Formats: sequence, structure tokens, C-alpha cells
Amino acid sequence: MGIERIRLTVLITLLAVTFAGVRVATRYRSSQTRLPDWSAVPYQFDSWSGVDGEFDPVYGVDPAQTSLLRIYYRNVNMPVIVYVGFYGSLAAVMEVHNPERCYPGQGWTILSTGKTAMGLFRDKQIPAQEIIVGKNGNRRLVRWWYNAGSRPIKTRLRHVYAMLAMSTITGRTDGALVRLETPVDDYGEAAAETRINEFQRSILPQLEKALPL
Repeated sequence: MGIERIRLTVLITLLAVTFAGVRVATRYRSSQTRLPDWSAVPYQFDSWSGVDGEFDPVYGVDPAQTSLLRIYYRNVNMPVIVYVGFYGSLAAVMEVHNPERCYPGQGWTILSTGKTAMGLFRDKQIPAQEIIVGKNGNRRLVRWWYNAGSRPIKTRLRHVYAMLAMSTITGRTDGALVRLETPVDDYGEAAAETRINEFQRSILPQLEKALPL
């Protein structure tokens, strides 16, 4: 009887310690989740001037926990639209909320695809992807990348698992999708590429201030 009582006491103690550990870990992970400060992204910087955009309900609801959607103009040139969606659990959405899937779902045809490594975000090379999409005679250049925690990552599956492994250490599973978009006008794709490159150089320092470290 004494041995059973000891075993029961040990079991209760282990359960209590486990429960307490889970609560501490949960509180720690919650404390690690920081939300972006969109006010750190000004409406005017360099020669760009922006206005807020709205997520079109025709395409469903914005899946992000919080997001920035803004249209920036420079002189009389075509605008650049910037969307930054922040997610508490990036791995759960990064393969679903993907422009290569979303644009065809909105009736756009992907005309070409590519990759670019232009630009640094917090001293790390940005592994951005690009597509040219077309619909009803209109074309757009779309560029995007993901940030896992505070750093840009590639979207290959092994990076998702690496991010999940890191979450057990840091408690962070958050991340962001950064998407830049500009029309392709009569000046062609080269002009659109130049425009989006110049805007990216200007917006990156603002995003470094806004997104959580």
C-alpha cells in the first residue's frame, strides 16, 4: 500500500510539473509574439507618396492577423502597391497564401515567372520571387518574399521545418508576406522592373522599423 501511495504521489507530481511547464511555455511564446508597428511606415518618403488601400472583399477576407496595404505614387509614374501581411503562425499559411496560387484564383493568367535576389533585409539577402500576370489586356509585375520571425527565408519545405524547429527554441512562429506590385504599361516590363526596384530600396528601411525583430 505504501509503494502504491508513493507511485501515485510521484505521478501527481509529474503531472503538476508538466502542467506548470506547459503554462510557462505558453506564456513565454505569447510574450514572444510582437505585432508590427505600421505607423513606422510613413505615407511619404524619398519621392514616394502613399494612400491606404482596401482589401477587395470579392477575393475573400484578408487572412493576415494584421496587414498593411498602401498604394504609392511618384510624380506621374505608375503606382507601386505594397502589401505586408503578418501571421502569428507563418508555416500554416505560407504555402496556401501564395501569389502563384492567389492571382490565378482571381482570374489572372501567369505569363512568366522568375526569381531575384536584389536587396537586403536586416543584412540578409532577400530571396524574392516574381511573376508577370495578365487579365483583360492588363499586365502586372508582382514580387514577393516571406520573413520568418525577423529574417527573410526561401519558401522551400526544409525552411519551413527549420522555422518550426527554431520555434521550439525561441518560441516564435510568426512571420510576414511582403508583396510589391506595379502595372506593366506601354514602356514595358523593363520600366516596371526599374520602378519596383527603386521602390523596394526605399521601402525596405521603413519595413525594418515596422516588422518585429
